[in-house]
Amino acid sequence: MSTNMAGRTGRDAAYPLFEKISNKFNISSSKKSSNRQLLSVVDDALLCWSPEDCCLFSQVLDVPTSTVQTLALSRPPVWEVEQLLRNRNRSCLALAGSRGVVVVYLPLRSGTPPLFDHGKEAITCKVEYVAEHFLTCHPKLEVVSAAWHPGSLENIHIVILSSDNCLRIYSLSSTEIPEQTIAIGPGEVGVINSSSITCNSALGEDAIAFDFGVPFEPVKCVSGNPVSNHSFSYMNDEEEGQIRYVQLQWPIFILLSNGEVYYTNTSLGCNRPPVHQLYGPLSMIPACEDNYGLDSCSLLVLQCSPPILVIATAGGQLHHCVVIDTKYKDNSTVFPPSASSDLQFSLQTSVKLHVYETVELELSLLPDDQGFTTPLLLHPDPTTPTRYLVSHEAGVHTVTVSLVEKLLNYSELPDDAGFTESEFPCVVDHVLCTRLVTPATLLPVVGLVASACHSLFILLASGKVFAVPLPSAFLPELIEHTNPEIDLVPSPLRKVHTENFENHIRSTLQRTTSQPLLASGSTGNVTHSKCISLLNRVLMTLRTNYMQPQKVAKMDMDKRSDILVQQKQRLKDDLEALQARKKALTEKAHELAEKYENANEKKCLLIGSEKKMMQELETMQTHIPGLLNQLKQIKEKEKLTSQMEAHHTSEAAGHQVSSISENQLKTLSEALSKEGEKLVSLTQKVNQAKQEFHL
Repeated sequence: MSTNMAGRTGRDAAYPLFEKISNKFNISSSKKSSNRQLLSVVDDALLCWSPEDCCLFSQVLDVPTSTVQTLALSRPPVWEVEQLLRNRNRSCLALAGSRGVVVVYLPLRSGTPPLFDHGKEAITCKVEYVAEHFLTCHPKLEVVSAAWHPGSLENIHIVILSSDNCLRIYSLSSTEIPEQTIAIGPGEVGVINSSSITCNSALGEDAIAFDFGVPFEPVKCVSGNPVSNHSFSYMNDEEEGQIRYVQLQWPIFILLSNGEVYYTNTSLGCNRPPVHQLYGPLSMIPACEDNYGLDSCSLLVLQCSPPILVIATAGGQLHHCVVIDTKYKDNSTVFPPSASSDLQFSLQTSVKLHVYETVELELSLLPDDQGFTTPLLLHPDPTTPTRYLVSHEAGVHTVTVSLVEKLLNYSELPDDAGFTESEFPCVVDHVLCTRLVTPATLLPVVGLVASACHSLFILLASGKVFAVPLPSAFLPELIEHTNPEIDLVPSPLRKVHTENFENHIRSTLQRTTSQPLLASGSTGNVTHSKCISLLNRVLMTLRTNYMQPQKVAKMDMDKRSDILVQQKQRLKDDLEALQARKKALTEKAHELAEKYENANEKKCLLIGSEKKMMQELETMQTHIPGLLNQLKQIKEKEKLTSQMEAHHTSEAAGHQVSSISENQLKTLSEALSKEGEKLVSLTQKVNQAKQEFHL
């Protein structure tokens, strides 16, 4: 009998898949394991493995009332399935267990909503077993972990970590013979020794987990004539991109049970080395006496540059380690490529793990349960690289590593940009707890997956499924789409309040302890005092970590509201003064406009007069040469007249009186007077013209 102490979240009843899983799904107490991952999401479809029916159940998440489809296997596995692994293009789903790996080819989806194989309720899927003959011939050999190789262009390569400390890379085109075999530790590859496996397990030197890091391009040394080396290619961009993708080097980090971490570089291209070089153990700084715990159980690589390793221990500790190479100078990767492809096993490397922070998870709500340990299973969050999920026997946690976002933003800056040395603590939220009042109420989590709609789907061993929305602390911050033309002038409020008030409220509401959903198994031996103790603990957590921060945030918001009201009143007063000034300036502008119109009219009149005067001056300029010629003639006549008068005078004095009559003299005198007046008038006009033209 299962009891849910937290109640439904409001989405459980909307999915018929949950009810079907609850009726069909049943894992006995002897088979309960926290290392199971029986849920998976393929695009918008939720898939769940049913151990009772040995089949997959599927339903579209976007349409809660859609049909629940059954994906039966053409040859179901006889061993227990512990993990569901989806490949990158979502065409295959690998079912992994300790005794084997089987790949299920998913049918095509079509229709509205998109269902498998045209919406059939029961579909038989083609399957293919990986290394089936090899594992059958070695009954003591077990599959420790498996994962799809992200460097596979066709998404058909799968990597299997076995209990003989070997990584084997298989292709679906040849599932029995591995393309590559990587030995983790010295020894002959391909030789399985039962005594060495037992010895490694006793010493804590067996590999228990692995994960892929950020890829990088290999360093190529081209010699000779580029033409003779066939460097010229007729390939298009798509083909060249595919070839470059296949040639990428993919580092694999391997975790041993004693906490040591190794890594090796793999490639699926034609230039892969015949012998892989293993680096490690990687030094962890700052140094610790117990090497940060000898009970490591899981490993996860957060995809950023440099990558961050998450190492989990059975005691509930999470170590966030930044991978740093102290000697390699190339910014494109932190992993030095091998100088030679035939190097033997080597333990020397300059790569180190800087333990940035250690997080202690609250695994149980029991008051006297400090020694409780359980293996942790780490899950990447497909919606964001800054968050990962943690599941174990006693519940579920989500962890957001703010340093990842800082590194992702820093990688987009110029190469010479500085990195601010400040703390970036992670945010932990306890989502679900199943270890409540007594150890007997433990209900293991056997499935955990995050969907693109920001929901967590949690499957318990009893068949109960929780659909939990992600906490608000994990939602991305709102990005204000500003207008650059308006934002050129800073707001007066921004001058007064330099601190971002939204960030202040976020920091105020940030919780150090969260109250998870509560779920438990049998409660027959639970006493009333233990229930009251649990209730008091829950109420205390809600008061101190939920209600109190909200009260503080409300007080801050009230203060901010009062300040904004006062500033609003001052701004209204300033606005009224500005409006009055605007009115006065408007009236002044009207007056200036009228004056401008008058001045413009006078200007037009003056321009017209100036044009008329210019025409007259041009006319006078054309008459000046004729007047000058007439003036010259008059001067010559005056000179001739003077000479004649002098001649007549001399003749009259010396010889005889002039023979010119008085009438003739009078006429000549009048003519000379008129010519003199004309001469004076012309002289005045000439002088006036010279003054006007500045001659």
